[in-house]
Amino acid sequence: MMPYLIYARDTLMPWSGFASGLFGIFAVRTYIDEQYLRSEILSYLAGTGLIGITLWWLLPERSASLGMEWAGCLLGGLVCVFIWYRFAPGLFDRAQAKLTKRSGVERLGRTDVRTVAKLLPQHHNEYDPRQYHRAGEFFMGLDQNNNPIYWAGNLPHIAIAGTSGCGKGRKLQDLAAQSIMNSEALFYLDPKDDEWGAHALYSACNEHGKPYHYLALLPENPAQINILAGAKAWEIEELFSATLSLQDTGKGADFFKAKDRNAAHHASVLAHEENLTIAELYSDMSNDVFWQKEAPGFLDKLREMAGVEAINARESSFSIAEIVANGGGVYVLGSMTLQAVKRAQQMIFVRIQQIATARDRMNGVQRTVCVIADEAKYHISRPVLQGLGASRDKGMRVVLSFQSFTDLKDCPADLNPEMVAGAIVENTPCKFIYKLEDPDSSDWFARKSGVILVDDETRQLEKNIALAEATNSERSIRQTEHFLFDSNKLSNLPTGWVVLFGKGLAQTCYVSPYRVDKCLAAITPIPAKINVANNKIMSLKNDVQLSKVTYTHGKIKRPKDHEFFRME
Repeated sequence: MMPYLIYARDTLMPWSGFASGLFGIFAVRTYIDEQYLRSEILSYLAGTGLIGITLWWLLPERSASLGMEWAGCLLGGLVCVFIWYRFAPGLFDRAQAKLTKRSGVERLGRTDVRTVAKLLPQHHNEYDPRQYHRAGEFFMGLDQNNNPIYWAGNLPHIAIAGTSGCGKGRKLQDLAAQSIMNSEALFYLDPKDDEWGAHALYSACNEHGKPYHYLALLPENPAQINILAGAKAWEIEELFSATLSLQDTGKGADFFKAKDRNAAHHASVLAHEENLTIAELYSDMSNDVFWQKEAPGFLDKLREMAGVEAINARESSFSIAEIVANGGGVYVLGSMTLQAVKRAQQMIFVRIQQIATARDRMNGVQRTVCVIADEAKYHISRPVLQGLGASRDKGMRVVLSFQSFTDLKDCPADLNPEMVAGAIVENTPCKFIYKLEDPDSSDWFARKSGVILVDDETRQLEKNIALAEATNSERSIRQTEHFLFDSNKLSNLPTGWVVLFGKGLAQTCYVSPYRVDKCLAAITPIPAKINVANNKIMSLKNDVQLSKVTYTHGKIKRPKDHEFFRME
C-alpha cells in the first residue's frame, strides 16, 4: 500500500498544487458574487491540492525538491487565474458583440467620430453631368443608389456651403451650364479666379448658342461696360450708397456720411442727366472746391471706382440690360484684395438686381436672371440682402457660395454680421452642404436636418478580482432624440458628396465635376469700341492734368469734351 501512496504523491503532488492555486481563486471570486453552490464545488476542487501536500508531509522519503515543485505549481495556478481575469473578459466581450444578434426593433444609435466614416457614402465614380440635364428641370446630383435627383419647376435661391477645396465649384459650374441650357441670363461673379469656372460657362454658351462675355475688373484689363448706363438717378444713388459704405453705423462718423450721401445724390442726378461714366463724374466733381471741402471722403471713394477701367467705358461692348433681356452668360472676374475692385463687384450685383426687378411683369413671364456669387462675402451689400426675399418673385435667382457662417460674418462694416447670416439662410430654401470645418456651422446644419429617434444603450460594468472591467451581459435601451445628419457626419463628408436640403428630407447626393477643355477665348475680355475713360485721370496717374470747372447755383458747368484731358 505504501509504495502506491508514495507513487501517487510523487506523480500528482505538483499538479495538486496547481489545482489549489487555480480553483482557490475561483472559489473566492464566486463566493464574493454570492454564487455559493459554485463556490462550494470549487472549494472542494481547491482542497484536493491540500491532499498532495499532506501526503508529502506524512509519508516518508519526502524530498525538498518535490515540495518546491508543489509551491511552484501553486504559484503557476495563481498566475493563470490572474491572467484569465485580467484579459479574458475583454476577449469575451468582443466575441459576444460580434456573435450577438440584435433586436429587430432596435433603432440606430448615435455616431462616433472614430467610426462615422462607415456610415457615410463611399467613393463614387465620376460621371458626366450633361447626360442628366433636362430642359425645365435642374439636376441636383446622384443619390447613394445612383438615381438622379431633380428639382422640378422654378429653382429658388441657393446656398452652397463647405470648407475650401471640398468641391463647391463643381456645383456652381453645373448650375451655370443648366441655366444657360434653360435660356436664362446668367452672371457668374468670381473674385478668386477659379481655374475652370470661365471655361465651363464658355463651353455651355457655345453648346447652346448663347452669347458669352468675359468682364475682367482687374486694373490691367480694358474698359468694357458703363455700369451707370441706362440707370435712373435714384438707382445710381442706390449704387453709390450700397457700395461706397454711405450708410449710418451709429458712430460719430455718421455726420460725415450724411455729407457724403448729399454728394452722392448730386452725383447721381448729374450722371443720369448727362449720361456720364464714373470716371467722367469724378473728373467733374473733384475739381470743384465746394465738393473738395464738403465731401472729401465721397470723392476719395469715387476716385477708386474711376480707376476700375472695366466699368468706365463710354460705349459698352455689351450691356447688363441686354443680357437680362436676351439671355446669355457673363463671367465677371474680380478680386478678394483690391478694395476698388471689390466695390465694383458689389456695384455690378446691385445693378443686375435693379434691372431684373424693374422689368414690366405685365408682359408675361420674364426671363429668369441667375446670379452666381462665389465667395459671397465679397459681393453682398445691403440692397442685395434686402432684395433676396422679393427678387425671386421677380424672376431672379441668386446662388451664394461661402465656407461657413463665420466666413459670412466677415462682411462690410455697415452690415450687421448676424443679419447677413440670417438673411442668407432664411432666403435660400435650397442648400448644398459640403464638408464643414466650422463647428458652429456644422451644429446649425445638424439641427436643420431634423430630429430622428435613436436608441441610447446603457450597460453595466463589473470589476473583477484582477481589477479588470467586464461588461454585464444585460443591457438597457432607452429612446432619445438625435439629428438626421449630425456634426460628425457633416464634418467628415467625402469629397464630392453633399447633403441636399430643400428637396424633402435632407439627403446625400454626389456631384461630379463638369469637365471641359480650356479655351483662351473664355478668359479674353473684349474692349469697348470707344472709351473716353481710357485717358487716365490725373488724380489716378501723374501724367494727366485736369481742366478746371466751376460750381454755379447747385450745378456743375462742365468744360467741352476736348478740354477734359490733356495727355503728354
